[in-house]
Amino acid sequence: MMAAKITLLILSVLVICVMAAWYLVPIFLEQPSYKVIQKDGNIEIRLYQGFVLKSVNVTGDQYLALKKGFRPLVNYISAKNRDGYKISMTAPVMQSLGNSPDEWVVSFSMPSKYDASNLPNPNNEQIYTEAIGATKAAVIRFNGKADENLLAKKTIKLSDWLTKGRFTTKSKPRYMFYNDPSTPPFLRRNEIFIELE
Repeated sequence: MMAAKITLLILSVLVICVMAAWYLVPIFLEQPSYKVIQKDGNIEIRLYQGFVLKSVNVTGDQYLALKKGFRPLVNYISAKNRDGYKISMTAPVMQSLGNSPDEWVVSFSMPSKYDASNLPNPNNEQIYTEAIGATKAAVIRFNGKADENLLAKKTIKLSDWLTKGRFTTKSKPRYMFYNDPSTPPFLRRNEIFIELE
């Protein structure tokens, strides 16, 4: 009886530790810096200081494209097959539609100590740099497994809110994922980011 209680206690502590890790790891990763200037429930208007992205264009459905784009970017920051030092992982991983229905852009934001001029050159010619200047953006935050249906639903909600508020947009929606795929959906932080005039 006592052994069963101890086993149960150990398992409970392990579960709590794993859940805490899922929740806390993204908090300790550097994220693009911003200031919230307006909030309405889970929608915020943010002023971003600007950030630099390393991006790659891939094809496929939303989930497959995210997986395909993730690997070369991980190889880039971990200095695999290129000269130079490793670059710290940041959050979130970003994804947006490309120029055709099955094309996607997958991006990692770079730590704030870098700009476009002092990043190591990739050995993969498909990886390119995007500089996002200081900008105002509308962002909706939500939990769950961010599949195409959920992303579409939240994009419509954010777009409707912006239309009612008479905001003018200047970018496609950018999907932002803060957790690794092993994180339970109810603990995942997802956002949709749209730049504003």
